[in-house]
Amino acid sequence: MSAATAWLGQYCLNVSDLDRSVAFYEALGLSCTSRTEIPQASEAIVENPAGGSKLQLARQHDQELPLDLGTAFWKLYVNTGDIAATFAAAEAAGAAVESAPERQDRWPVTIAFVRDPDGYLVELVERHPWPDDAPAGGPWLGQCCLNVTDIEATLGFYELLGLTTTSRTEIPHAHEAILEQPGRGGKLQLAQQLDQDGPLRMGSMWKLYVNTDDVAALHDAAVAAGHPSLVAPMRLDRWPVTVAFVADPDGYQVELVQRHAD
Repeated sequence: MSAATAWLGQYCLNVSDLDRSVAFYEALGLSCTSRTEIPQASEAIVENPAGGSKLQLARQHDQELPLDLGTAFWKLYVNTGDIAATFAAAEAAGAAVESAPERQDRWPVTIAFVRDPDGYLVELVERHPWPDDAPAGGPWLGQCCLNVTDIEATLGFYELLGLTTTSRTEIPHAHEAILEQPGRGGKLQLAQQLDQDGPLRMGSMWKLYVNTDDVAALHDAAVAAGHPSLVAPMRLDRWPVTVAFVADPDGYQVELVQRHAD
């Protein structure tokens, strides 16, 4: 494991219509907290500013439509204190309903599944009850869930970067695990589907961010362990950050980010 500190930042999905996607997640109760233009894409971040994960949406300027969702990204979680209201808001915003709210036997939760305007699967979750430190002010983003071909190899990669495996779960069709930096940043769920056959297809999944206090150390640790370097560490002119890109065992693009004081 790297000696550098690391925590999960946002995960980034390509979309076909940025304004439409932002409006959908705002209808669920999230806030758009930033919009950015870069040479190849228009981007926006949605979140609950009080806590939880962050979702970055990107409309690539050369994006071919319709989007190919691929087989890599499985689902994202929107946590809520009132699943009936959040589900109704999703329906009113035009979500395709996969399943209505249903109380689970195995865990103290009620869940529902809907699809956003591009077809990404969204799991709505209400826990009975949420912990006292749950974010206030409405729904918040939980983990994103990525399919992997070898969960042990992928856990090893993210643990090498400094994240911690905080839970492992077996469900009828998949092995699952959660990675995070407890108390800081977001969460990443990995799922190895039992019927997974062959390599994953990235499709419209773009990248995920790992924040750190030492981007060079994380990049070098990943490369020393045999993982591909996509972009070596470089200081950006536009923002006070140094970034690097590496690929995880399935080829997910991981952007390592170190923010500077100036």
